[in-house]
This record gives sequence, structure tokens and C-alpha cells, in this order.
Amino acid sequence: MAYNSFTAQAETKLDNKCRIVIPAFYRDGLGEEFRISLGFDKCLYIMENKVFDNISRQISKLPLNSSAKLARRFNAFSFTAKTDKQGRVVVPPQLRKALGFEIGEQIVLAGMGPYIEVWSEKAFESAVALSPEESDILMSYMNFDYDEPDATDEENEL
Repeated sequence: MAYNSFTAQAETKLDNKCRIVIPAFYRDGLGEEFRISLGFDKCLYIMENKVFDNISRQISKLPLNSSAKLARRFNAFSFTAKTDKQGRVVVPPQLRKALGFEIGEQIVLAGMGPYIEVWSEKAFESAVALSPEESDILMSYMNFDYDEPDATDEENEL
């Protein structure tokens, strides 16, 4: 099953009607109706219904004693949503309360491949900050060649 791949980030504010603007470059991949759910960090997830259904199905296959909290957090705090004509979506009160979102607060939307994360600006800054040690660890995972192989590279690998 193919999913849209969301990248980039955008900033918006939680308006006085508890709405945020979903930029057009994200809306195009979400479809008319989508899911907004409590994330596993201090954020929300916005995703296509088929992505939500797939994750929910995978959670349901886990042993109950290890998945109940995960399922509760993901499924019980999930809402079907759609944007209005201006591209705004209401953030449900349960989700605002869970994350402490305030009216007028600066909000960051971050594309994460199959879903979009929604953060308060302060929480996002904290989430992306790296210590030198964390940076070194992450860089050690990125052991790949940025250049496309040429004929001599392929010959050397054989």
C-alpha cells in the first residue's frame, strides 16, 4: 500500500477558534478526511486514514499486556478531521488539553514521511536539539555514499 510522503515544515498559530492552518502542500496528500491523533512524543499526528488504519492494525497485533497503553494513547485520542475552505482544522479539546496548546500559540507542522507532526514551537525546538554526543551517534548511522556509483565503483565491489 503506497502512502504519501510528507516533508518540510511550516508554522502557524492556534487561532481563537482552536484551529490551525494546514498548508496546501500537506493538504494535497491528506485527502478530504484524515486523522488527527495524540502522538508518542509531545506532539500530534496528522495522517491519511489508510496510514492510521495500518498503524492501528499493527498495534492490535501486539500482545495486550505490552500494547494496551500504546493502543489507548493512539486510538482513544484519535479524531476524524477535515479542513475548511481556508485549509484550517479544529484541534479537538482533548488533544489541546493533553499537550497544553494555548490560543495564539505558535505551532510547528513537521513532515515525517507517512504522517505530519504538530508541535508547540517550544516543544519542537527541544525535540530537534541535539547534544554533540547525540549528533555523533546519528551521524554514525548515516554511513552511505551521497554520490551515485560510477563504473569503477561497481567493478571494485565485485
